[in-house]
Amino acid sequence: MTNITKLYAAYKAGYLGNNILDTYFSFMANMILGEHLMVVEDGVIAAKFKERYTIELPLPFIRQVLGVGVQKKCFIEDRGKYSVVAEELKKYCFDETDFNAMWERLVSEFSVHCQEKEIDISLLNINDFILDILDDSDEKILSGEKVEDSDDMSPVEYSWYSFVREQGKTETELYAFIAALSASNITKQALFHAGEATTDYSGLNIYLDSPIIFALLGMDEESRTASYKTLVSDMLKAKCSVHVLDHNFQEVDSIIARAAGWATSFQYDLRKANNAARFFHDSQMDEAQISEFCDNIETMLNDLGVTVKETSYDIYQDKFQEDELQLFDMVKARYSEQGYGLSQEREESIKVDVRSIIMIYRERQGQTATKLQNAKHIMLTSNNAIANVSKKYESNRSINSGHIPACISADLFGAILWLDSPMQMLEYQKQKLLADCYAFLKPDKTLLDKYIQSLDDARKADAIDEKRFLFLRTHKVVLDSLMDITKGDYARFNSTTYLEVYDDIQEKAQKQYRDEVVAHEQTREKMKKLEELTDDEKRKNEQEIQSLNARIASMEERDKARQEREFEKRVSRWGWFATLVLVGIPYLVLIVGIEIAKTQFTDITWRSAYGIAGGVIATAIAGVMFATGKKWCFKKAQSVIKKKMNL
Repeated sequence: MTNITKLYAAYKAGYLGNNILDTYFSFMANMILGEHLMVVEDGVIAAKFKERYTIELPLPFIRQVLGVGVQKKCFIEDRGKYSVVAEELKKYCFDETDFNAMWERLVSEFSVHCQEKEIDISLLNINDFILDILDDSDEKILSGEKVEDSDDMSPVEYSWYSFVREQGKTETELYAFIAALSASNITKQALFHAGEATTDYSGLNIYLDSPIIFALLGMDEESRTASYKTLVSDMLKAKCSVHVLDHNFQEVDSIIARAAGWATSFQYDLRKANNAARFFHDSQMDEAQISEFCDNIETMLNDLGVTVKETSYDIYQDKFQEDELQLFDMVKARYSEQGYGLSQEREESIKVDVRSIIMIYRERQGQTATKLQNAKHIMLTSNNAIANVSKKYESNRSINSGHIPACISADLFGAILWLDSPMQMLEYQKQKLLADCYAFLKPDKTLLDKYIQSLDDARKADAIDEKRFLFLRTHKVVLDSLMDITKGDYARFNSTTYLEVYDDIQEKAQKQYRDEVVAHEQTREKMKKLEELTDDEKRKNEQEIQSLNARIASMEERDKARQEREFEKRVSRWGWFATLVLVGIPYLVLIVGIEIAKTQFTDITWRSAYGIAGGVIATAIAGVMFATGKKWCFKKAQSVIKKKMNL
């Protein structure tokens, strides 16, 4: 299995030692003793490490790791050479069997998942597939574009992302393992900054790009929002100043304003909705709530510790000006290399990112740095394509190598920030991985177009009622079910797929309810047993009791909310039925009678004037009676249903 050791190293980085140096020292100990080396140098270690683990480590980092060995009395240094103290070094070796066991478990459980999804893997080498898709996912995320477009993924790819998503929902041990594996590339990049591990970044101004701002405002997957909030919080703890550039903020503000108007429209379309529109639509905010949200965007960011930085951008300013056109062309070329064309919307977004990089250079005022904490100003992006271009641009403009570019990925900064806290990095990666899986599992534009067209055709043919049509055209759960039915494969789609989607949604809702009932009962049984313990035993299990009490309280809140929703549905259904039968029909008969009576007054006389006026008054009275009757019907429905539901 090619590159398995690279993944192993990443996995172990989350579980060995107190920091990244200790982790890699354990690998080094295994390698040195395995090779029976008695005297080593940094260059020899680099070559041997690459040969054994397929990881190319920078020499400065290797020297730091060797320094750890000197401190632990495993090496005796003499003019760049390190004599090995084998007996001491043995203490820091580790057993690889736990990794092998987890890997086999991953392969086994994923295979079972494929079988359950009825996906043929008989001709597939599962080991190689997992390794390849982990690397491929990195490339997809690297481009910043593939996350938004599933590109007609194969059924087995769909199966992988759905498998990881399921593991992530329940926070299994296996999910932590997958998260550690997926962090391999970012961990490797962070090693080049390993000497910078610090808890103090005073004087470093960090500027966030627009997608990160959207996520912080809740306009993304919950897990991605949580991951970025964690990152911002830890940046503030490290004494960074966190900002958003004014033109980025204006971009965010204008996109949200446009989305706000469209999200509540009858023209809302799953195919065209961006994250902001989906957020407003799915949250079911009314116009007043949406307006309040839009008015408080800056306040919400301020509450998270993010402030808007005024820049007063001037295109004619020559001082500290960089080549804006060159940067733009480099980004376009990067996308072209990845095989992507650029829409007008994407080009405008790139222009905003390029302007941000230009502003960082202006803020730096010609100063350069080889360490992050000395860079003064830096932009963090969620799009690694932009970060890579920024790195390349900096290397082209600098005589000396190793200068910190104007923009780096948010993931890389997090990895550097947490070099001494590998478990923190792991927790961040777990959140981010789940968000990426959700993104990969969204139907692409082609599949959505097919789906919406089939719904439109069904409505024209009276094969679907309006209520179900609107539900299947706008509800957020449709996206997941559409992918589950088609497995991301266009060939599995047909004109009646929308019916399968609806049935799948209903089945999932029922299963979720059944699972919750079982879980509730198990929790209460466990709590009942704990309540029977002695006071001393209760004190020993205090933490578990508190956790169960919190879980029970949460369950009761969900049950109450579900009952209230069910109550409102029943009241609405029976209230309108009673209104129609008891009030609506008599109202219609009366109105029709009044309109017929009006036709008798065709001449312009006092008699006809009085008649028409009487008709208008009667219509008004009928309207009041209808409203009163409707109110009575709904009140009666509430009373009857409340008794039946024991509320």
